[in-house]
Amino acid sequence: MTLRKNLAPLALAVAAAMVPSVQAQQTDDEQVIEEILVLGSYSSSLMRAMDLKRSAETVTDAISAEDIGKFPTENVAEALQLVPGVQIDRNRGEGLGVSVRGLGPTFQVTQLNGRGVAVNENVENSGQNGRQFRYDILPSELISGLEVIKSPSANMEEGAIGGLVNIQTFKPLELGNFGSATAKASYTDLADSTDPRVSGLYSWNNEDKSLGFLVSGAFSERELRQDRVFTFNWIQGALSAEDGEPSLDKAFAPQRNRPTLERQSRTRQSLASALQWKSSNIHEMNIDMLYSKFNVAFDEIGIDIELGGKVANPVVNGNSLVSGTALDTNLQLSRESSDAEHDTFSLGVNNEWRLDNWHLSADVSLSEANSETVEPIRRTRIRLNDQAVGFDYSAGYKHAPSFTFPVDISDSSVFPGRRIEYRTIAVEDSDYGVKLDAERFFDGAVSSVEFGVHLRKRERIYNRRDIRVSDGISGEFFNDTFYETFPVSDFAANVSGNYPSVWAVPNEDAFFSTFFSSELINQPLTAGDQRNSYQVDETISAGYVMANLSAGDELPVFGNIGLRVVSSTQSPSGTSIIDGSPQVVDFETDYVEVLPSANINFELSDDLLLRTAFAKVLTRPSLPDLRPGLTFSTDSPTAKGGNPLLEPYEALQYDVSAEWYFADSGYVSLGYFYKDITTFISTQAQLLDVEGTEVILSAPSNTGNGDISGLEFAYQQVFDTLPAPFNGLGVQANYTFVESEVEVTEGDVLVAQPIAGLSENSFNLVVFWEYEDFGARLAYNWRDDFLVSNGVGAVSDQFQDAFGTLDTSMSYDVSDSISVSLEGVNLTDESIHTYFDQRVRGGRIDHYGRRFSLGVNVTF
Repeated sequence: MTLRKNLAPLALAVAAAMVPSVQAQQTDDEQVIEEILVLGSYSSSLMRAMDLKRSAETVTDAISAEDIGKFPTENVAEALQLVPGVQIDRNRGEGLGVSVRGLGPTFQVTQLNGRGVAVNENVENSGQNGRQFRYDILPSELISGLEVIKSPSANMEEGAIGGLVNIQTFKPLELGNFGSATAKASYTDLADSTDPRVSGLYSWNNEDKSLGFLVSGAFSERELRQDRVFTFNWIQGALSAEDGEPSLDKAFAPQRNRPTLERQSRTRQSLASALQWKSSNIHEMNIDMLYSKFNVAFDEIGIDIELGGKVANPVVNGNSLVSGTALDTNLQLSRESSDAEHDTFSLGVNNEWRLDNWHLSADVSLSEANSETVEPIRRTRIRLNDQAVGFDYSAGYKHAPSFTFPVDISDSSVFPGRRIEYRTIAVEDSDYGVKLDAERFFDGAVSSVEFGVHLRKRERIYNRRDIRVSDGISGEFFNDTFYETFPVSDFAANVSGNYPSVWAVPNEDAFFSTFFSSELINQPLTAGDQRNSYQVDETISAGYVMANLSAGDELPVFGNIGLRVVSSTQSPSGTSIIDGSPQVVDFETDYVEVLPSANINFELSDDLLLRTAFAKVLTRPSLPDLRPGLTFSTDSPTAKGGNPLLEPYEALQYDVSAEWYFADSGYVSLGYFYKDITTFISTQAQLLDVEGTEVILSAPSNTGNGDISGLEFAYQQVFDTLPAPFNGLGVQANYTFVESEVEVTEGDVLVAQPIAGLSENSFNLVVFWEYEDFGARLAYNWRDDFLVSNGVGAVSDQFQDAFGTLDTSMSYDVSDSISVSLEGVNLTDESIHTYFDQRVRGGRIDHYGRRFSLGVNVTF
């Protein structure tokens, strides 16, 4: 990236030019932070997070290092699920995305130490999420704290209708001279694997506490397995009765089921460092760096059961075809593997000057994220057509459907052949920023005025190539070396029904070494390859002014009122097929947004706080949604396209909440929020003829309005007034209710429906006990069902059922410097279930098992 080469010297030049020579002493407050962050108990960590929440001018929830470290959090997302109003998405049992107040991951802004951060892409599954930050690249060990800001102020980066998540790393002058090392062994029962995880941190300060350096790192390996019962869609009128009676034109029928054994090997290496220099009593410089490398080796073994043709002996429940024999069903052996690598690098340089009446800040940041298939996605598809297959979904969505086959699906000789596929994906994402901020202090009700200029440059380059080979792939050439033994003996053992547990497994190495030629890689890109690739450039310039209000005895009010003006330029480019030939196309869209905000907080008493907030907010379209080309599925006649002229989501949001701090370690809060969405983006579908094939094309467009409203309740208390040993008991609890309605397009009609990814009800409950050297915590996280995806045309909407997990952690301090811990995740061995519109229409059952960890931590 040439831009990185240009900005890196600029960052160093700015840092060097802004450094005076006089050194300063560390304050007493920072010594207290050192004790809480590293040496404090879980309860003292909660007190610190409570104090941050109480003093914040915005509606904010915080988590500090002990909160993160005392629970079995694999990554940052799993730590965030303790925050009121936050729900997480899981990928094979590990937290991946974060939703705030019912809005999905694409509606959040994720920052690292207050700066923009580049985003890795989901290349191993050929997915595209665009702005959705991938939390599984960051281990929780490197994180000192998390902030979830739900009501923005004018000096904050725009882009979050949901919330702004600020990930904070450690600072050396806050830690002092300190070292820590942790080693864990984790056992996952379904994968039957014991995996290592190590991390360490070292912080150094000079004698007068004016200069500090810190380095931390983490390494982990993990074997994952997920057994998946997978029905893709239920489609109205997809199947018809053998003799025409009864008519099935109005009945929804299952389209395709794929029993799938998914296995992954994950390796994550992360390194963070920080330099902190207080060169005088007026100046401080901070330089922080974070690098993460995340490798995912993926192997998916499945068999597609593509129900088709006429149905003998159909059984209809309401308007759902739940059982029968599909006479023209295709059976396809499926294997897919890849090795994906995700690299993330972020560097930030900040200088601050605190003068008598001024606070000045200059910040330069650069961040890059690269995701690529270092080993290509290889797919082997071996198909047997036109089989009479019996199916039975009548047991409902929590049970696997039953199938009866006319052939032995574990006998590879009955499958004649089809094709192999080779796919490479490379995604480069960069985010560069410069911030210049100033604050002028005053005496009186307006304590200060802040103003500044923020500049950002964002670039996304997505390249994809597909090669398919079908010539010569025929069963007459196969022998035993082309197939392997099914690798496990207990597939889908947790579900009932006559569901496939063993089938023939293609040996991909044999198929590709025989039928794939390296010469194919050197061939020119096809029109489809060019159509699947794109680039989006984004330039953002923002200026703001904000008045801060000061609490006083006569006017017990604090907060801020501000205005932010943002100018955005989006330039997507790619390839479209015009008159049968690929043509490079590019677009440019400019828009200016004026974003007022206000956060007014009233101190009704020493213990009671009333908050009110208002803001105009926006979320920019997902970067893949801006692409001008199309992406086609190789498994079904569907395609996804972009819309380079999309406008951002816009909303007006309102907050009111009350917080009662009834003890040093206890508070209760109740809040109401409302978001009036004035511009929404939804997917439109249309039937197109593409090279002689009818394809359902889904593309985004700006549609109607909508709204979200909800309640948040939180309670926290340490019962420190009880007699020992019960004075270490404590409770954390939060509950969120959210309801929504937005207008989306179905055909040519706007239809009101809930927002995808939103659970109306969710709660977290944590009970903990600390006594002398022992600590124990038990947490239950739950969310009810939600819409996964809006069906296209005759396709049913898909929902995920309510889901909860029970996790635990126990620790014991062997000495002042050594502690041991035992952790458990998903203790009740829950599975994730989905269904289509009605619970009789089964969808997915994802089972990933339980995880246990034993660890030791040493501090020095």
